[in-house]
This record gives sequence, C-alpha cells and structure tokens, in this order.
Amino acid sequence: MVESKEVFPLYKIGEFSRINKISQRMLRYYDEKGILKPEKNETNGYRYYTNEDIAKANKIKLLRKYHFSIDEINNVLEMDATTMKDKYEQKIAELYEKTIEYYQLIEEMKSYIEQKNKITRVNSYDVFCGVRKPFHAYCLRKVVDENGLELLIDQLLLFINKSNSILKGKHFAIFHSMEEENFSQYDVEVCQPIIVEEEVKDTRIKFFEEANYIYTIHIGNYDSISYAYSALYDWAHLNGYRLDGPFIEKYYTDEIITFDKDEYVTEVSIAIQKC
Repeated sequence: MVESKEVFPLYKIGEFSRINKISQRMLRYYDEKGILKPEKNETNGYRYYTNEDIAKANKIKLLRKYHFSIDEINNVLEMDATTMKDKYEQKIAELYEKTIEYYQLIEEMKSYIEQKNKITRVNSYDVFCGVRKPFHAYCLRKVVDENGLELLIDQLLLFINKSNSILKGKHFAIFHSMEEENFSQYDVEVCQPIIVEEEVKDTRIKFFEEANYIYTIHIGNYDSISYAYSALYDWAHLNGYRLDGPFIEKYYTDEIITFDKDEYVTEVSIAIQKC
C-alpha cells in the first residue's frame, strides 16, 4: 500500500482575496512592502498563497485594526512575544493620547456650534506704525507644530524664572518659515525681552536692532489670526511699504493668563521699509 503524501492547498490571488476579504490591490501592496509575499511557482510563473499565509493575513488585519502602520506591521511580524507585548503597550499609549486629542477637538467643535447663537466679536484690525527700540531677548528656536510651540514657550519661561533675569515686556514668537514638507510645522523662535547690564556671553541672548514696523491687535483664539496678517499685508501694499522680515506674535493675554481663548490678546507685527 502506497502512503499518500499530504498536499497543502495553494491559493491564487483571487481565491486568497475572497477567503480573507482583502482586496487584490491590497494584497499586491502587501507583497510590494514585503509583509505578505506569496510563493512563486518557477514552472508557470504564478504566485500562490498557503494556509500559513491565511494566519498571517488575519494577524495583519488585526494589526491594521489596531492602527499599526505598514512599516510597524513589518517590524511587529518579526518580533518575539516579549517585544510584541511592549509594542502593544506603546500603541495603547499612542491611542489613548489620540483619544484625548479627539475629545478636545469634539469639545472645541461643540463650543464653536454654541457660539454661532451668540454675538460674535469682530476684529477691526486697525494698523499702527511705530519704531521698535533696540533691546536684548533670551531666545529659543526650533521647528515645531502648534502644540510644540506652547511647550517651547513653557520651556522659555521656565528658564527665565530660574535665571532671575529682569523682564522687559511680554514674550513673543518670530515665525521664520513654514516647513515645505509638512504645513503643520513651523520654524519658530520664542523670545523674552530682558534687561542686560553687562557683556553678553550666552549665545541664546540676541540683540534686536531698532526698526520701523507696523502692527495690529488680534482678539480671540488663534484660528482666525490670519486676518491680522492679511491686514498688515494690505496696509503695506496700499501705503507704499514692503515687508522686511518675519512676522512676530506678541502675547499680551494667552493660556498662561486665561483659559478662555476668546479673551486672548495678541499683537501681530512686522518690520517695514519704504519702497
């Protein structure tokens, strides 16, 4: 009696797609990324999936459900049990942080809807001219997003409190540029004017020269502060001036003073030169 060898079934991509409820397009993408590669039959050139691939496909679907990226999945599939547990805990922390972020966005949207039934404060954006006298300031510069800007300001003020420096006005932020690859990232420099009575050796203390500038006042949260920027652009264009340097936001009233974003008071300014 001849013993029959156990033959494991092989599945073409269309069959495997139906079995696992994964589109053929996605299976080709997984193949391209190296996380689920079918075996190639050298005789006919076809690619086939096996029962082992079904188990792997189920794991990939689970990881996708848990919001793992393709690159993360590629790494997770190669991990041992202990390392995978650590990775799961890390992902839980990330999702929890996202949950808090989404909750805050939901609350903000609710407030926005409620404000539609209230009288809305309208900024007139009067533009003023002035001369900025020379001064020193302690400055920190970094590429950050909106949340990172708040942390950078906190870092600046924490240092100032520890340094016992004598303050000379409100802190401000200089927006040097926006990152081309990521529009939510800014090259920003936060500064606190201080009184300097001796030679400066700290490279983080900068000297700002005298300059002519224009400025306007924005009242309320930062979502509509772009109107203040456009007011300065328009004024300079209509009055024969060119903008000379980055925009500056000076924070008279911010989250340090009030929790009500509608009460924020921000001066937006920029240096100018006559055309």
